[in-house]
Amino acid sequence: MRPIRSYITQTAIYIALIMLTIILGIVIFFHIKGGTIDSGNIPYITAKDQSIFAVLYLILFKTIFSCIAGITLRNLFQKIASPEIFFFSLAILSLSFTAVRSLLTIENIINYPIYFPETITRTVYFGKIITVLSLFTSGLFSTGTTFKKQESFLILIVLIAIVLSSAIPIDLLETDVTLLMGSGSEYGINIVFIILQILAVLNFLAGGVKDNNHDYLFLAAGVGMVALGNEMLFSLIPGWISIAALLLLS
Repeated sequence: MRPIRSYITQTAIYIALIMLTIILGIVIFFHIKGGTIDSGNIPYITAKDQSIFAVLYLILFKTIFSCIAGITLRNLFQKIASPEIFFFSLAILSLSFTAVRSLLTIENIINYPIYFPETITRTVYFGKIITVLSLFTSGLFSTGTTFKKQESFLILIVLIAIVLSSAIPIDLLETDVTLLMGSGSEYGINIVFIILQILAVLNFLAGGVKDNNHDYLFLAAGVGMVALGNEMLFSLIPGWISIAALLLLS
């Protein structure tokens, strides 16, 4: 399993770097446009007084964190066959999918196909589902799940993410969350996400107590902070909440 894990992690890092390139390109593009920007005319911005640069930099910082943290975890633990760290790393790298939200800022400039904004929204939720399920699966291995099931869990995570992100109902006439299509009230699945992330933390706590393993307690704290920071930052509302979310991720 170890060579496959290494290949999968490397692929996830490449995807994260592509996402970083996307958001960097969008940020540079808007800086070149300079004073011609009117946030009120940018689609999918929920507040007219919301600074487009503040929103883009939140996405940029989150994507940079995802890349740096993912690469760091790979380098630190590549010689250790730890399924907990493997799935935790995948969760961290999947945070980079938030970068595709930045593409919605240039819809008025580039004539997107009518279905493209919906595809971007579903891609964002695909990344979030991967993150949540990877955190949950990481916690499962701390409670005694056998190492041999790693490949099966990974395939199952990807399949569930594809099915759920494709099935989530999206109101094409609503934009309740910045740089996402749809009404936030439609996404009752977020409650399930929160429950799974709480269970991930509890699994690590249980594993740490059962095996008297302090490493699991550190992982429980790490999973909890990543989950909370990701949820707080999901709305992309500039301010102290987003700053606190970035600190939690860090």
